[in-house]
Amino acid sequence: MNALIQEKAPSESSEGPAKAAPAPGKSVGTPIDRVDGRLKITGKARYAAEFRPKGLVHCVAVQSTIAKGTITSIDWAAARSAPGVLAILTHENTPKLKTLKGGDPSSGHAGEDLPALSGAEIHFAGQYVALVVAEKLEQARRAAALVRVSYREEKPVLQIAEAEPSATYPKQNLGRELQHKRGDAAAALQAPGAVVHQATYTTPVETHNPMELSATIAEWQGKKLTVWDATQAVIGSKGSLAKAFGISKEDVHVICPYVGGGFGCKGSQWPHTFAAAMAASAVKRPVSLVVSRSQMFTSVGHRPPTIQKIALAADRSGKLTAIRHESTSPTSPVTDYIEPCGKNSSAMLYACENADIPQRLVRVNVAAPTFMRAPGETPGCYAIESAMDELAVALEMDPIELRLQNYADVNPSDGKPWSSKRLMECYTMGTERFGWKDRNPKPGSMREGDLLVGWGMATAVYPGYRWPASAVIRWTPDGRARVRAATQDLGTGAYTVFTQVSADALGLPADRILFELGDSEFPEAPVSGGSNSSASVSEAIIQAAVEIKKKLAEIAAKGPGSALSGLAPEQLVFSDGRLVAASDPSRGVAVTDLIRQSGEEAVEATASVKLEDEKTRKFSIHSFGAHFCEVKIDPLLPRVQATRWVSVMNIGRVLNPKTSRSQVLGGVTMGIGMALMEHTVYDERTGRPVTENLADYLVPVNADIGSIEVHFVGEPDPVINTLGCRGVGEIGITGAAAAVANAVYHATGKRIRDLPITPDKLL
Repeated sequence: MNALIQEKAPSESSEGPAKAAPAPGKSVGTPIDRVDGRLKITGKARYAAEFRPKGLVHCVAVQSTIAKGTITSIDWAAARSAPGVLAILTHENTPKLKTLKGGDPSSGHAGEDLPALSGAEIHFAGQYVALVVAEKLEQARRAAALVRVSYREEKPVLQIAEAEPSATYPKQNLGRELQHKRGDAAAALQAPGAVVHQATYTTPVETHNPMELSATIAEWQGKKLTVWDATQAVIGSKGSLAKAFGISKEDVHVICPYVGGGFGCKGSQWPHTFAAAMAASAVKRPVSLVVSRSQMFTSVGHRPPTIQKIALAADRSGKLTAIRHESTSPTSPVTDYIEPCGKNSSAMLYACENADIPQRLVRVNVAAPTFMRAPGETPGCYAIESAMDELAVALEMDPIELRLQNYADVNPSDGKPWSSKRLMECYTMGTERFGWKDRNPKPGSMREGDLLVGWGMATAVYPGYRWPASAVIRWTPDGRARVRAATQDLGTGAYTVFTQVSADALGLPADRILFELGDSEFPEAPVSGGSNSSASVSEAIIQAAVEIKKKLAEIAAKGPGSALSGLAPEQLVFSDGRLVAASDPSRGVAVTDLIRQSGEEAVEATASVKLEDEKTRKFSIHSFGAHFCEVKIDPLLPRVQATRWVSVMNIGRVLNPKTSRSQVLGGVTMGIGMALMEHTVYDERTGRPVTENLADYLVPVNADIGSIEVHFVGEPDPVINTLGCRGVGEIGITGAAAAVANAVYHATGKRIRDLPITPDKLL
């Protein structure tokens, strides 16, 4: 295995241009503590539902109890006469909002195409059918329980199998080609002598359960709307609200300084946000609508279940000759959401001339699915990485050797070179740190006392996105700089890393930077999703620093006898609060002196960066990694414990090792939960979630997680942006569930292809 690594390692040099990335400054790359940490642990960080505009009242949503049908009547008499009730809104007495489907990125992404309370038709259990507004939250809850809704019920379609007649093969997903085919996989699978593995892998519904519930406070002042929204996209919320209510974007102000976790459920705009604004308009007072924990299971999306049929063919050396990965996932009548499993994994992970990656979509009467941490890649990597492990068993090969035999030096799906890959190094370091050479490949052969021990591994992959973003820098005479961008911090460390980026871009210590986010009146930045924020917003900050340097250079040039006279902005750099000549740092001027010389209160500059440029279009930009997992299982009570873990990732430049490590730890933990616990169960009669709380919907706790090591390898990405950084929020979960499943097989000899791997499946 190690020999194969050494053989193939030289090909890594073809991954990108031989261009040296800029050296990190004093702050980027250091594990500084979170700048917002003290505010959070002292309770001074205010989340959306904690704001208290004067006159605040409360709203509670009434949800449908059936999955399909039509409302025939709503009896609200008892509710309307209940103490404290101010208004009851239904489809019968509420002005209709404009449709939310379609639109440009700044208009946000609606979780449901149909606006709240848009009609009498019921599409899924949990659909909003009424809103109750009252002086106090308890009064609103009590009155909501008194609303009586009658329906003409129809038989819903709740399972993928039932929905087969509605199956389609969508051509695109989010503007990108979805179906993928190259070569002739069908013929290669039938070729004489081919070693073929075929199996079906299934994943269940998983529901986002961040600590902070989704919530919105809305207040109208004339035609102007202010919302405090728990959102991953303040600009998206602003655009969606403006579109829905038919008002100017300039008349909508969205505020979200902190987010208590999201995982994707706060990336789109959901009915509660629009409902809060509707209710506030009706009662002429600010309204708070906090989604309850049980409502989180039907109101803000989920990862849809998937059925993935995989067929792999290889020659006896392990060289793949065919990959077929067909995925089927359901969507709701109120959205066209697609979980692109194969296209985001099998289409590009391994070198193979023949690949067929169809994606099917069916419709069921269940609440809308949505983005959930690494949508597509997470279930897709589970399936293909499990299948690769099974193929390795059939070939009697080490699973790492099989992956190395099919290592892709360019992206097989489009032929583009990688901007930076370094997956070979991830495998090498992972095998060394984990001790993979001591693995006995025979299933059930490794024990610790009475416990079965299993070792498994899997590859991780996620795209490196850079989306349009803007930032503004305002440098004041006291030597401090205020940097703003309308991005969000989900708890991932955005405040901290952007403070570090700003500090180095301006040649200041981090404690002289005030980075502000979470306000739609700041320069536009993208949704905090798709692991794009670090790559996008950091570049906007750097370009804003370039612009402010130009302004300061102009001021310096006007000064008589300036130490910087005759030097162009590109010949100058910031250093320790000074603007100095790059070739001779002794020639310089204090920035504070230049600001005072300007005669202004501050010097300010704004910059924007585009989605891509001529350079980025030529490369395939992805992060890669490798997971190594140890499980221990008592054969008498086959509960799986993930006892030891090593993850090695290449994410380009690591902006902050501490926050980046935390993100991978979180992704791995979530992947272990996916493999062993998470499963939203529905009542097959009503389509309503049964596991609608954190007592029944299991997620990992401290006792479920053993030792996790996280390491980073590789160099800055020379293509994606100036710093060479890619996002880290999602790469950690991709492949993690497969590593667990492969370890379980190695421990027991039982291959579980239907997640989660619960004890009953191992009996």
